[in-house]
Amino acid sequence: MNSKQSLFILLAVMIGLLLSSGCVSYLQAHLPPAAYPEIRPVQGATLLTNPEYTFDFADFQVSISSPVDPDVYSGARSAEKEVRIYDNSISDDEWRSGFYRTMTTDPAQDPFFEDLASEFREIRSGYNLDSDEYLELMGVFVQSLPYKNQNLSSPKYPIETYIDGEGDCDDKSMLLAGLLAHEGYGVALLYFGPEKHMAVGVACPGEGYRNTGYAYLETTRVSLVGNEAGSLVGNITLTSEPLVIPIGDGTVRYMRCNETRAIYAELIHLREQLESLGTDLRDREDALETKKSDLVAMEGVIEQIRNNGDISGYNRMVSEYNKKVRDYNQNLDQYNEISGEYARLAERHNYIISHEHDRAGIYLTLSGTV
Repeated sequence: MNSKQSLFILLAVMIGLLLSSGCVSYLQAHLPPAAYPEIRPVQGATLLTNPEYTFDFADFQVSISSPVDPDVYSGARSAEKEVRIYDNSISDDEWRSGFYRTMTTDPAQDPFFEDLASEFREIRSGYNLDSDEYLELMGVFVQSLPYKNQNLSSPKYPIETYIDGEGDCDDKSMLLAGLLAHEGYGVALLYFGPEKHMAVGVACPGEGYRNTGYAYLETTRVSLVGNEAGSLVGNITLTSEPLVIPIGDGTVRYMRCNETRAIYAELIHLREQLESLGTDLRDREDALETKKSDLVAMEGVIEQIRNNGDISGYNRMVSEYNKKVRDYNQNLDQYNEISGEYARLAERHNYIISHEHDRAGIYLTLSGTV
């Protein structure tokens, strides 16, 4: 029998004696309030292939293919993703925060985050990105991964989400938060219990999202930093206050919320204008259809009067008809003018929502500098 086996037997005997003597309280006093998941690498594991991701960012395309240790990935997949609570007085917020923080920052994933970040650093250097653009780059990468609804009570480790190439809100949020924390950003997970949703918060000047000090960053779809979630999958809207779970001790803040707020305000304004113009156009279209029907009916009457040889009546009807035609054409010109304005605003609106991977480009375009 080796020394480890002897130690294990000795510990088992001691625990048995303590339990039999009613010393459970002694054990509880020396246990942590809760025990969290841990990655134990599986030696000799293999991966068929490392994934490669391509996505649009700013005005260029990015390709990422970071190697992953199969032993760590296999250990993450096989880990029991649950919390063991030893002290029932621990609050839900406390153990939930510990759970997500532990899964995001498990030290076995440090090499994974470093390898992944090194690829992003090369892109940052190659395109001379500032710290805000660098954060956006990593954000768009995670946002671009396909969303797949899963069980919120059994999330994936970030290394799993990366290899699997998909995840739900907490999976993707932990991947992004871990990556941003690794790169020195002030970052937190924002957990919305009633809505069963998770997003990322990035440190920013001012009060931030709901006075948290963090700008809201949705991970389920490509969107700008600082823009609220809006309607989520399942037509869910966030109304609850988030549980803020800080990740890491980074100090770098996101400084472009003024720009994303301006873009968001413009988007809302455009939607209001489009809704108003759309209603106006529909009303005008109905009026034009009525006028057109009246003209067609008048044409039949005029033709009948002419066939009856009533020249005086014919001339009166033609004069009235021509007046109605002029009125119709004037209304049609107004309709076309408003329709052109609607098309211009719709193009501006659609440009914004189709280029949320390019905050700088949107802002410059809306500012009229490009």
